[in-house]
Amino acid sequence: MGEVILVRHGQASFGAANYDKLSDLGHQQAEWLGHYFAEHAIAFDHAVCGSLQRHQETLAGINRSHHLPATETDARFNELDYDALQSQYIRATGVDAPVDRRAFTEHFPEIFERWEAGELGKDAESFTDFRSRVEIGLDAVAEPGRSILIVTSGGVIGVLLRRILGLSARATADLMLNIHNASVHRLTLEYDVLRLSLFNASPHLEGEARAHARTFI
Repeated sequence: MGEVILVRHGQASFGAANYDKLSDLGHQQAEWLGHYFAEHAIAFDHAVCGSLQRHQETLAGINRSHHLPATETDARFNELDYDALQSQYIRATGVDAPVDRRAFTEHFPEIFERWEAGELGKDAESFTDFRSRVEIGLDAVAEPGRSILIVTSGGVIGVLLRRILGLSARATADLMLNIHNASVHRLTLEYDVLRLSLFNASPHLEGEARAHARTFI
């Protein structure tokens, strides 16, 4: 049996000039996750991450606490372009951009459904192209008898789980809204079939002392 461990990147620098770099907390989340892997003797045969800065820095943070084997960068695991999708949605509907979490939880599923249905413009990657590249990327690295670590983003994780669980666009968007920074998701590969065995786990952030580190953005 093989397995793929999907990890969402640590907290990025929301509101900063360069969102893509990790915040101080994001670096800490990654290092804590590396410590958890090391303390529980969780080993990997190979590690992959997207080419975004937040992916690279998260993988480096894990590696500081848990020596990883050979690693590689694969842009197929890069995030969807949410800013472009939101801009297209706002132009098409005339609605305002969300200003708080409550508004975003209503706004995002609508965008995702329209994107999947092909109802948004062509300023961003199509849903079909996004889904295709991340699924091809997963199929390329999953191997029987090997444990693979993939550091990526919430959109990639959500779309991969959509395939495995057979989710609708709305259910996929709702799932993505609750994926924490530096969370762990395990897929098992048995008889050429991938199955979900762990979702959104953050054992390295348990306890009152680390409650502040369980973040969405």
